[in-house]
Amino acid sequence: MAVAGRDAGGWGRPVVAGGRCKAGARSLGCRASRGKVAKCEAVPRSVLALDFDGVICNSAGESSVSAWRASEKYWPQVYAPGEVQARQDDVIDETSAVRPIVETGYENMLLSRALVEGKASVGEILEDWGGIMPRLMEEWDVNRDELVIAFGDTRDAWIKEDEESWVGKNSLYPSVAGALQTALEREDVLVYIVTTKQTRYVVRILKQLGEIDFPESRIISSTVSGIPKSTTLCRLMANHPDVSSWHFVEDRFKTLEGIRSKQDGESAEAADLRKLNLYLVDWGFNTEQERGLASEDEKIDLITLSDFSEMLESGF
Repeated sequence: MAVAGRDAGGWGRPVVAGGRCKAGARSLGCRASRGKVAKCEAVPRSVLALDFDGVICNSAGESSVSAWRASEKYWPQVYAPGEVQARQDDVIDETSAVRPIVETGYENMLLSRALVEGKASVGEILEDWGGIMPRLMEEWDVNRDELVIAFGDTRDAWIKEDEESWVGKNSLYPSVAGALQTALEREDVLVYIVTTKQTRYVVRILKQLGEIDFPESRIISSTVSGIPKSTTLCRLMANHPDVSSWHFVEDRFKTLEGIRSKQDGESAEAADLRKLNLYLVDWGFNTEQERGLASEDEKIDLITLSDFSEMLESGF
């Protein structure tokens, strides 16, 4: 597949042996002392930064059920009435339907209650969640940190009680597990997961559903910090100054849109962000309208699941 904006060069360094370049070994960098043969170390030619939910994992079912359970505990007076309990399945389904607008897991609790109380319809939430959410948080007098803890505690309790059923509410997208494992085994590629999901859940899901031992050091979670992914990516670039090929795969168009606006700006991050090749997946948690907008942006590539798996295996 031809990918617009893909780096055309800079795919690593030549190997130096005895002070001379050795052709064909692009992914190694060498250091030599006078009179000694160079010592070679693997130097990745590219870094792949992948979102988790909506790119690797379909977590809509688990997050919606967790939202109901957490909300029952957090707002018992709202969820206790029989007429509310009778609507549990419908509310969980509606919470899954609005999953494309969720940036961080705790928002599912707000969505669940909003749907229970009829504060907004599915359509209204998809259209203007960014405007609705802060109003609800003020009305209900809740803050982000408290909800993050409540949502995480509920997930942890479910895992402790019945880990198999919790894992079973998640699934890995077809062909992704094998392709991700292949990418992890490549010496010329570094794979990171940049996510708003807490690290321990990512590790558990990948291990149990894909038999993948993903290094925790390469899972960067912003659940607690709330640090924008654009900042996280810039920090990764600072940690890998010799890498020239950078790729970020995301299912939220708004996240990519935010990076695009910074790329066009004059901030300190702009120059680094312009190095990024950006990809929106055509599965996961986005809408048809968002996919249309991405296809019209020359700096965002819309990719299919088969494209993604092939690109993972080839190292992009």
